[in-house]
Amino acid sequence: MGNCLKCFQSSSSSAAPTTLPTSSSSPNALHTLNANSCQAATSIGNCYDIVGVNANERCAIYNDRPRETDELLSNRTPLKPANNCDTKRNSFKSLGLLNGSAPTMSEIITTAVKESMEVSDQTLNILFEIYKDPDDEDMILTDGIERLCNDLNYQPDEFAILVLAWCLDASQMCRFTKTEFIDGLHKMRADTIASIRLRLEQTIEMLKVDSEMFKQLYRFTFRFGLEPDQRVLSLEMAIDLWKLVFTVQTPDLFSNWVIFLEKHPNIRRIPKDTWNMYLNFTEQCDIENYDDTEAWPSLFDDFVEYEKNRALEVTVHDDDNNNDDPLQSHVKAGGDTRHVS
Repeated sequence: MGNCLKCFQSSSSSAAPTTLPTSSSSPNALHTLNANSCQAATSIGNCYDIVGVNANERCAIYNDRPRETDELLSNRTPLKPANNCDTKRNSFKSLGLLNGSAPTMSEIITTAVKESMEVSDQTLNILFEIYKDPDDEDMILTDGIERLCNDLNYQPDEFAILVLAWCLDASQMCRFTKTEFIDGLHKMRADTIASIRLRLEQTIEMLKVDSEMFKQLYRFTFRFGLEPDQRVLSLEMAIDLWKLVFTVQTPDLFSNWVIFLEKHPNIRRIPKDTWNMYLNFTEQCDIENYDDTEAWPSLFDDFVEYEKNRALEVTVHDDDNNNDDPLQSHVKAGGDTRHVS
């Protein structure tokens, strides 16, 4: 399943839209449909007819939403996390996030997003039915994920979809099981396209300021990218996932790290320890004062040596350019003339 990310990257531009209203075209569409608009939305009706819900019941599902929903979907500029969320860095340490001891991601989001809105089991099941695979009753697979992404107004290979998979605690790429989808959205307290998107936006804002929360996403990403029954990432997949997970905060020298990996064909796989320690490396490493006696993976030793050699080459090249500079030569010649006289 590791090739799914590449599949999404190549096919996302041609993904066909589903008939479900999106938050971009009508942010409150799923919450404010009245009886007339429900009857007019025949394409949506077809989706719900699959599970035997008639037009009146569909309207009831969306018209009877609690008042908190309207507030939830109100425009916020800039978008802020839930009222009770402290967005200061390291504000979630009390959740037991240090050293990989955190609970599942959906539990973190449930704790962090303390809002009173209740989600509807009926609506969650209807939402799952819309995206489930026709040949597998308990799975949302590639086609369904692409349609879900389209309705959320995201591309399948965007950072927000990685965050969604993390919030749902998805076990592997290119699929959400029914249990992951429904239980994850329950804990996110989101049961409509608009509220799912808002929860993702809130979570992304928290990830930007909370390093321990980001660490949990980072470590999840390695597991998420593994092929079934594999324990290491291919280098190509690791680079793609590094680029994706560092979307919101790119480490210093990251582009150099990628170039270094791509220039060395003997590096073919990235094990879990190297993946996990790279985040620590980006936070603590000082190239000039790097201590190769510390317990860093040997790959980091090689990278630091590569960087130092590259910096030295740049310095030598700059010196050569200065020696070839006519103005510098003229100044030196003038200085020599004055000295001889």
